[in-house]
Amino acid sequence: MNKIDELKWLIKQNIQHEGVTPLEIEGVGVLQWSCPQARTPVLYEPLICMMGQGEKVCSVGESAFLYKEGDYFINFLPIPVSAEVTSASKETPFLSAVMSINLVKLADMITRIERQEKSAINTEPENASCIIVGKASDDLIDLFIRLIKVGSNTTDAAILGEFVMDEIYYRLLTSEHGYALRQLLSQYGHIQPVSRAVSFIHGNVNASIQVEELASIANMSKTSFFNAFKKLMHVSPMQYIKSIKLQKAQILLKQGMQANEASYQVGYNSFSQFSREYKRFFGFPPSQTV
Repeated sequence: MNKIDELKWLIKQNIQHEGVTPLEIEGVGVLQWSCPQARTPVLYEPLICMMGQGEKVCSVGESAFLYKEGDYFINFLPIPVSAEVTSASKETPFLSAVMSINLVKLADMITRIERQEKSAINTEPENASCIIVGKASDDLIDLFIRLIKVGSNTTDAAILGEFVMDEIYYRLLTSEHGYALRQLLSQYGHIQPVSRAVSFIHGNVNASIQVEELASIANMSKTSFFNAFKKLMHVSPMQYIKSIKLQKAQILLKQGMQANEASYQVGYNSFSQFSREYKRFFGFPPSQTV
């Protein structure tokens, strides 16, 4: 059995239902869909997805990312995307393994690698993006196989889980795409100042936020911040803010909050404006959220 077939087999062994089945390691799970899934707005937290079978397209702004069997998908910052499973059936279901990214541990791994190499990366990547798709090596697939095996056992997960995750970080950062990844995550790039702005947005979703305020937080000029944000996140700052507010509102509605209260909680002063933008974003009005 080759590596990708072993990965598929292990994912199937751990699936309990359609969608995501969490494993014993926090932030690690396996995913199955037995039919295509329509394009749906969703907020992706920082994660690594290892594809076992099927195809998926994630769209953000004007960019679309296709990933399929044997590919990995990484995003480093919370980002609203439109996700669509384009290839799945009962006979050949969509299968993947997912692992949340701990950015502190990832940054620590970069420091440890550079300490060994006795040099730091001080150039900015040409194609900066918080989303990267690539073909996984057998070594990386093998690590996800180990991650699922360890995550299937409570004791193994508690003792070995972090070690396997650390090795995944290491292998990614030293792979053929590793230099580009390390450039992107380097303190010399824009990801840290943009990350500060993103954290502010998520922590102040009920407030009216202006680009000038975010640029100040990032310690950049408004123009430089706008360009860096859009290059990294694929949408403008205001588009990002609106998406986050609407995603948060949907969570509140699903928790049972009334629509007018949810609109207030995410910083809308006009309920009619909230309703229009919600329907435009999700394809249905707040009242039809279930």
